[in-house]
Amino acid sequence: MTPFVPKSHFFTDPATISQTAAQAFGPVSENEFNLTAKFTSTGGQALAICKGVVLIQPQAAGSNVVNLILRPYEQPINGLNIRYFIYRGLQQGDFFNGNLVLADGNEVSGFIKKINKSFADFYKNENVPPFLAKYIGFDPTQQAATLPLDQFFFKETEYVDNAGQFIEKEDTAFELPMIAKGTSLGHFINGECGIDVVLNYGDYQLPSPNAEFNFDLNYARAVSANINLASITDEFRKKLVREQITQFLDVAAFYGFHTANGSVNVNGAETKGEAIYNAAVNKFSTKNRLYLYIQSDRCRSYNFYNNYLIDNTGLESLKLGAVETTLNEVAYGTNGWPLLIDEAPRTPASTTNPLFLQFVTDNGANSMLYGQVATLVNATKENFINAEGLKAPNATDGTPSLFTKTINLINPAVANGNNSLNIASFNILIYQGYTYPYILGQETDDQNVTTNVLGLPNFFDDVFDQLNATPLLKAIENSDYSVLSSQKVKLISHYHDRTQLGISAVQTLNINDVIETDDPANPTLKRVTYISETVDVLNTALSVTGTLTPDTKSNPSVSGAVSNSKTYQLPDAFYYNLQVFTDSTETITGLQLLAKDGSTPNKIILGLTQSENDLLKALITTNNLINARLFLIDLFDDGNELISAENITYQKYKAGVVGETATGELKLDLPETDVMVYSLDRKYHFTGGYSKYVKSQTSIKDYFIISKVI
Repeated sequence: MTPFVPKSHFFTDPATISQTAAQAFGPVSENEFNLTAKFTSTGGQALAICKGVVLIQPQAAGSNVVNLILRPYEQPINGLNIRYFIYRGLQQGDFFNGNLVLADGNEVSGFIKKINKSFADFYKNENVPPFLAKYIGFDPTQQAATLPLDQFFFKETEYVDNAGQFIEKEDTAFELPMIAKGTSLGHFINGECGIDVVLNYGDYQLPSPNAEFNFDLNYARAVSANINLASITDEFRKKLVREQITQFLDVAAFYGFHTANGSVNVNGAETKGEAIYNAAVNKFSTKNRLYLYIQSDRCRSYNFYNNYLIDNTGLESLKLGAVETTLNEVAYGTNGWPLLIDEAPRTPASTTNPLFLQFVTDNGANSMLYGQVATLVNATKENFINAEGLKAPNATDGTPSLFTKTINLINPAVANGNNSLNIASFNILIYQGYTYPYILGQETDDQNVTTNVLGLPNFFDDVFDQLNATPLLKAIENSDYSVLSSQKVKLISHYHDRTQLGISAVQTLNINDVIETDDPANPTLKRVTYISETVDVLNTALSVTGTLTPDTKSNPSVSGAVSNSKTYQLPDAFYYNLQVFTDSTETITGLQLLAKDGSTPNKIILGLTQSENDLLKALITTNNLINARLFLIDLFDDGNELISAENITYQKYKAGVVGETATGELKLDLPETDVMVYSLDRKYHFTGGYSKYVKSQTSIKDYFIISKVI
């Protein structure tokens, strides 16, 4: 695995800040969690952590204090996207003079110098109008506190008629400035300030209401942010809100993460390794905290569905400890919040600290572990452990172990006498190891007792999510083509000829497109394609047709085609093959996914017509489902696929949606009209309508000939 190489600038002069335990990021009680790392400042200069786009908002009416939102343009940790840095508690007078942007001068910040120069250059220094604060998005009297924060970074500009001239609508007539890493922004106030670090899961928006954290101007303008459950009485609602903390990082852990393989600019000097801890991280009371986030089934936190309990009498769900031979059974969580915090010293002093854990498992073939942000000492390969690698020896009587093998994590540490203490950091693990059931339906017995009929997921069910989300960025209006990127990592176990070949850590894309038809009355057909994008991959020696190869790409969410074609095209490394077959009386154009290098493709694709997709999306609203995902029900016995009249082997599925009900149960819902899905290779899945008008590609042989000629 290529290690992270984070590069950031410290957000202020460390000598100007201090933090008490009461100001720290993290759980305060079972009902309260601080999302902001608060600190006391003596008025130091705020500095840009990375290159990014800036929005300024008032902290409180008439307080002369502002908050600054920095959205990264260049990510400080490549491979782990940050959505926002929120600086809380800057002096308003460093930015504005009344309703004007502060004029340039010897004492102003680099930010003010930069935007004044850009403004003057725009007018070529001739007849430069007053530089109003609202031109850079600061117009609080016209901006409702309930406006989504993303709306400012992905604004949709509208032009209106003004006395015969079309001008930009006033509430969107602003441009947020871009600033470089390390740029001075303004001074923190003397007193309590704060900073938030928010992870990005994709540039999309969901219909309201939803279970995600509400990043609106109320949040952006607050003195500090926290989650408080005191007013929530419904237990499942509490559980959903607790999940929101997984999108936030402690700023101490953010910078401490740089010590392993990165650098932080502190007061103009590039700082590496333990020097980062000594120069900056130790200013925080959480300087020795390791935050362990464990993601599990359906992107929920570990044991969210209570399927990893050690027994039915307690909350314990894993074993954990600093010494491999003395692990303790613990519940996953700290004060009920879904993360573990480790601050235990180790002996003797060392530059790294180990952490050992064992998960509950059913020893199934699809068990898998991935260290998204972690160093797994005993990984099968890269940062993966597959089912075989996770399996612990059976008991002497042959009973399978309830726990996995012991997993060994290591993280940077600093010596403290004879002990070593964690350098604040964070790990993100993704583990799936105990099959969870969903409600398939209900049945009533002879005694008139009704019970739920349960089903189990397929090998890639629950991967495709955000069915009813829309992209934040619009390239053009009324577009027939859009891409929605869901950046939360999921795991897929790959199969070929019923043999598991490896594991992919993937993000997913939802793509809307149109394809030309042969029908003059309806010349185009709208479709939806769901596709997995590999960000990391485990290869095994079991593949007989080649290796699983990663195809890591970054795709933003955007509405509007970037080329003339409004039909989805496979990435360059892949192509498809057509095979026509019959299913009963229906003729199906089959699609096979192939890799141009002859390897086994590591993608999973599901194609539906838009009308079929709409049937499935409607189930979410009708049944009030939360965290809904596409689901395929096998209409064949595994190992006994269907065979067409043309002697073509294929798989057939019925598509539905599985989501959480208001009471937290997982339930499958199917549309009244069946949506039948086919596959020839368990890679490319499609309905008959989706593939009907797909045309033959240039053969792969011709492709290589053409490429060689070019």
